[in-house]
Amino acid sequence: MIRRGRKEDLEQIEVLVKKAKAQMLKEGNDQWDDTYPTKKHYEQDLHNGQLYVYDDDGELLGVACISDEGHHEYDEIPWKISQKPFLCMKRLAVDPESRLRGIGLAFYHHADQLAIQKGVPSLRTDTNGSNKAALRLFEKAGYSYVTSEPHGHYKEPFVYYEKNVNGKTSLK
Repeated sequence: MIRRGRKEDLEQIEVLVKKAKAQMLKEGNDQWDDTYPTKKHYEQDLHNGQLYVYDDDGELLGVACISDEGHHEYDEIPWKISQKPFLCMKRLAVDPESRLRGIGLAFYHHADQLAIQKGVPSLRTDTNGSNKAALRLFEKAGYSYVTSEPHGHYKEPFVYYEKNVNGKTSLK
């Protein structure tokens, strides 16, 4: 079940994210490293009321930030749904031992529900192009491709996706 994160979750989150980073590297995905995401990022998400966890009887199997702020480059992206506000999925990590159980997709469905409750017209997300699992997840969750843009030192461009949540927003 997805619930809001709590301070006492932070140690489990740190372990889960380290495992997820190791799995990503095994798969050739260097998107995350020792500098991102860190425990401090999740502490800030908690402080901002944007931290969510997938809790299976006290064991955390996933974590994500669902924010109303995009990454710094979002202002430069040619979004098809240009209206604000929007919600943005960030720092989604699933315990590698629990993959293929629909946990990542559950976070995206949860974001849909949050957006509907708040009257927010769209959702945005992104990942490095080397993160094939995330790209499949975006499609499965009903997101539409927007663009790919080079970002920092990464070999692969970052890929940006969005989703119309309420059906009332017209696309450009």
